[in-house]
Amino acid sequence: MKKILMLSFWGALLLVSVAPLAAQNSVDVLNSGPQPANTAGCAVNPQCIPAVWSTTSNAGTDISAAITANFVFDTNGGALPTDFPPATSGKICLADTRDLTGTTLFGQIAANCQVAGGVALLLIRDSGVTAPSAIPVFVISTANGDFLRSDVGFSTTTGVSNYPVRINVAVNVPPANPTGQHNCPNGQAAAAYIGPGTANYTPNESLCLPAGAGQAVEPSMTVDSQGNIYVESIRGVPGGLDLWRWYKTADGGPNADGTLPFKYEGQPDCGMFVTPFCSESGFAPGGGDGDVAVNAPDPSNANIPNLAVVSLSAAEVTGSHSTNRADTFSTPNPATTGVPFDDRMWIDGFNDTSHVYMEYHDFGTTSQIFVQRSSDGGETYSGALGVAIDAATEPSVGPPSGNIAGQIKVDNSSCSSHGNLYQIFVGPDNPVDNSNNSSAFFNAAYVGVATGVTVTSPALTFTDYKIFSCGAGSTCPSGAGLGNLFPALAVDNFGYVYATWSDNTDVYYSYSTTLGTRWSPAIKVTRNSSQAGKSNVFPWIAADANGHVAVAWYGADQAGNSNSVPATSTHWNVFVAESVNGHAMSPAFTVSQATDHSNHTGQISTGGLTGASDRSLADFFQIGIDPNHLINIAYADNHAGPSVTYFTRQKTATGGISTKGKCAGTSHEAGGNGHVNGKHGGQAQFSFNYDGSDQQAGSASFSDSGSGVNFQSTQITAATFDEVAHTVTLTGSGTDNGSPVTFTIVAADSSLAPPGLFSITLNDGYNDRGNLLDGSITVY
Repeated sequence: MKKILMLSFWGALLLVSVAPLAAQNSVDVLNSGPQPANTAGCAVNPQCIPAVWSTTSNAGTDISAAITANFVFDTNGGALPTDFPPATSGKICLADTRDLTGTTLFGQIAANCQVAGGVALLLIRDSGVTAPSAIPVFVISTANGDFLRSDVGFSTTTGVSNYPVRINVAVNVPPANPTGQHNCPNGQAAAAYIGPGTANYTPNESLCLPAGAGQAVEPSMTVDSQGNIYVESIRGVPGGLDLWRWYKTADGGPNADGTLPFKYEGQPDCGMFVTPFCSESGFAPGGGDGDVAVNAPDPSNANIPNLAVVSLSAAEVTGSHSTNRADTFSTPNPATTGVPFDDRMWIDGFNDTSHVYMEYHDFGTTSQIFVQRSSDGGETYSGALGVAIDAATEPSVGPPSGNIAGQIKVDNSSCSSHGNLYQIFVGPDNPVDNSNNSSAFFNAAYVGVATGVTVTSPALTFTDYKIFSCGAGSTCPSGAGLGNLFPALAVDNFGYVYATWSDNTDVYYSYSTTLGTRWSPAIKVTRNSSQAGKSNVFPWIAADANGHVAVAWYGADQAGNSNSVPATSTHWNVFVAESVNGHAMSPAFTVSQATDHSNHTGQISTGGLTGASDRSLADFFQIGIDPNHLINIAYADNHAGPSVTYFTRQKTATGGISTKGKCAGTSHEAGGNGHVNGKHGGQAQFSFNYDGSDQQAGSASFSDSGSGVNFQSTQITAATFDEVAHTVTLTGSGTDNGSPVTFTIVAADSSLAPPGLFSITLNDGYNDRGNLLDGSITVY
């Protein structure tokens, strides 16, 4: 449940909130009419359209007898009582939510259908609905809606379909588990799917979801230090969360094709398979947002790592945790936050046995990002409190525009930075941009850094640093700003910090070798890939070994804003960019496609609750890297019906991953390229890099055609850094036009000592020095 702060929460909630839905019904086309392609979950005909009943319709009871009639299609979406024509009497209403032009309650559409004499409503939409009404309401996908509209067809005069249809009584979909998934209820919300896989990723598998769940979107995931994988998704308030686990010892090893036999672990926030407290208290689950995090193995509990879970209800955050690998959970705590009326919490575990950090937004007034700590594994969060937006930054990212916060991250390295907290967010670059009160001016990315944190610190003090800015007054190259949707952050095992975000066209990446205080120039991981110039949204990032980092996102097969690309011809997939030298001066990324089929067709909304585009995938997905350096991905998919969670992982670890190295903040890096004035006129070109953390071999080159100089280094023997002057001095050996020389290069940082300076001295008598004419120099 995302938002741009300070917008109307409750009005949007009425339209897009998702209630738990019941077992799957189906729709048949009769009288030898065109037949749909789907064959799963069909009750009578071998081919049918899956339909999901809204539990608040038909006075809370699914149909007990089939409904057979022609449908009447309303071209206006059914928002007005006059939309359904006189021919509706005794027939089934068909309405497409894509035809709505304003805010309309789904229950009102059903009421309008009933007034016109309709006996049931088929609502075309890619996610479940809450539609209180006296007649039954069923949701079918946009793909199946297009089939009824175009293939089955209807009279343009009366709206009556060319063929009758039958809405069948709900049946349980048998739990087919080709990957060995277990503990799945007999009835399934969607038939099991397993794909062919890709060159680098295992066959994509759907995770079993109980009939009645309606959807499983916004999958969060985490992998503990023992390799156990936990995936969580949301149904929407008050549907709650769903959770799956893969624990090799109990659940079985990988299948021959690399798929995993996940165990369905129910709903930890008062749904299925949980404590008696839920049924006895009548406590309703959340499901508006969710997240999971793990701790280190607990020696006092058979070395089982604690698992923390949070779930958002309408106005509070529910917390619970498991100490037996998700088989049971503690009694849910329905009020974990210190500030009421909050939103979009994220959590991360400290690598001890019980401390968990949670951040969340104040939804009502301040746009502040609050951070709290739990000392009991995620049951309560009263150990510490802080705010991630400092006083200097608040005028830029507070009201009226606000900000969008990503997941909080803890430095769990063995370095001196152990325990540092990092909180990423995007918002306006400055107070003037903030005054526009527009998400298009979310043109900067920030990180709040808390250092010197211990698990006994009662207060958490953050200082904010700017990671990147499109520029004051800019809406970024795409015109869409950076709120598309969440920025994301990762910390590797050596304390290096990595960030990613999207402007709806490109996915950006930056890293910090200085514990979050300075950031590398942002690069586009989509550049020089098949996704360059196309729509790319929802990036997520993970890191483990020294410089091993992965960024994943949803990428379209065509250009345009994700909110307005062609709804019937835009196909989306999951892409991954991976690097093994992620904090080198010039990190190298390899981009590959992880999905073995398009997981979504149409538009993707980046507007959160207030977005008018397709929200069937909700607002993000997550990845994690396991102890074997394999990338694991949980994503939302609605290619075959309702949106459910899928999983895939890397088949083999990428070569070149380094598990040794220097801690962040203990080594230096420098690099740059550009032009200076030549010694005898014209321009001279330079390029160099030096990496004290051994992520990239050092090199330098220089050419001055007016002086006949063409230098290339062969070895850098020494590097000296002046942290006051922000300069680096490199010495070593090389060649000038093929002849051996020694060299000395001095370079000044172009942002900290503008405009930057470059000088070179060769022992063959040549030297040159000048301010940068273009390009840049960075000295860490």
